[in-house]
Amino acid sequence: MRKIVFFLMLFFLIGFSAKAELIEGTLSNALTYRIYPKKGLPLVCVNIKIKAGSIFDKKSKFGEAYLTAKSLENCDTKHLSYDELKEKFDEAGIVSGISVSKGFITISAVVEKSKLDRMMCLLSEILKSRFDKKNFEEVKTEAINSKKALLNDKDYLAIHAAFVGLIRQKSISHSSIGTIEGLKATTAKDAKAFADKFFRSNNMVISVSGDVDKNIVDKIRLYFSFLKPAKNIVTFEKTQFNDSSVVKDIVKPTKQSYIYIAFPSVGCCKKEYYVAKILSYLLAGNLDAFLPHDIRTLHGYAYSVFAFNYPLPDGGVFVIGLQTQNKFTLDAIDRIFKDIKAFDKYITPKKVETAKEFFINSKYISLQTPQSIAAALSDSYMRGVKDLPWIYATKMINSVSYQDVRDFAKKLFKQHVSIGIVSKKDYSDKIKAILKKYGYR
Repeated sequence: MRKIVFFLMLFFLIGFSAKAELIEGTLSNALTYRIYPKKGLPLVCVNIKIKAGSIFDKKSKFGEAYLTAKSLENCDTKHLSYDELKEKFDEAGIVSGISVSKGFITISAVVEKSKLDRMMCLLSEILKSRFDKKNFEEVKTEAINSKKALLNDKDYLAIHAAFVGLIRQKSISHSSIGTIEGLKATTAKDAKAFADKFFRSNNMVISVSGDVDKNIVDKIRLYFSFLKPAKNIVTFEKTQFNDSSVVKDIVKPTKQSYIYIAFPSVGCCKKEYYVAKILSYLLAGNLDAFLPHDIRTLHGYAYSVFAFNYPLPDGGVFVIGLQTQNKFTLDAIDRIFKDIKAFDKYITPKKVETAKEFFINSKYISLQTPQSIAAALSDSYMRGVKDLPWIYATKMINSVSYQDVRDFAKKLFKQHVSIGIVSKKDYSDKIKAILKKYGYR
């Protein structure tokens, strides 16, 4: 099996390093482009990443970024009505999506290469949205209904409570969709002002991957030179964490408890970020990892246990999540804290090397579509990585040592913690007692 993986990796590495080179530059209007040709499939993906996420929402209008983004494909533009826009997307067979995170609005679209000009033209067009009141109000109604549905989603409520308890700034801890009050307060005029402020050429990057050549630069120039640069560069606010532990138990009629444990961590893409990814894999990267094996298999305390490091625009959150029957809630939480302190059981030189191999192999395997390559190029650029993202990640992962992971875990699990939980009764006081037992203030 290792020989098969080796030859597959050799093939992927040769394909990435020899068959294409990154083409990048900046237009005269200060728009940065990154292009990575990938032959073999007659598809092209364009990814536009804008530094305009939910952390830039006004405090009275949480949801501003979300409504702005979701209006782009659902409102009239400078030259087309919404119905005409939708019809042209469908005619060209364009598969598109617009997402909102805490830091960014991302526009992604993929099409058969013969329709590339059409797609570029339409992507340019949606950046000229009129945010007309009628269609905007429909987008807003749909967003409010989505938010109401989330308020009945126990999993969402638990992780949101953990984030709110950990992060000091509401501008960062609020969910990217916003609040019902904020969504209601946001108008089409607000969305237009938001777009005018953040949709600037020097506040975004456009990445392209697929069956293209360097002539694609001319198309980018043709369709996106209308964008104007901002006078002031947009910067992210550094995440500030609360300095004491918080437990928030939301009581709901439920047969099981939804538990999220959050620690102050690091964001992408410094070395510590990759250390955190390796730690999360060692703890709960598969069913045989330490926490699932102990919590789920040996003790039967949980249906599922997982861990991940969530990068914020400036900072990050290390999360351990689990679901369990109500009767096992306290036992499961106690066992989690007992286990995460036991470094020697899950952080060993051999296990660290295995985790590194997994991440390096999976990185290349995951980058086999134009969509994934274009997204990686945009994301890495916005996070300050100018090298090819897969080469940079490989270099960073290879540099991680056993001692790095051990030191990071010791520091991470020594800090204060936030626990968000949805259960049938309030366990807060008993959970606080567990935290005190393990030395958390």
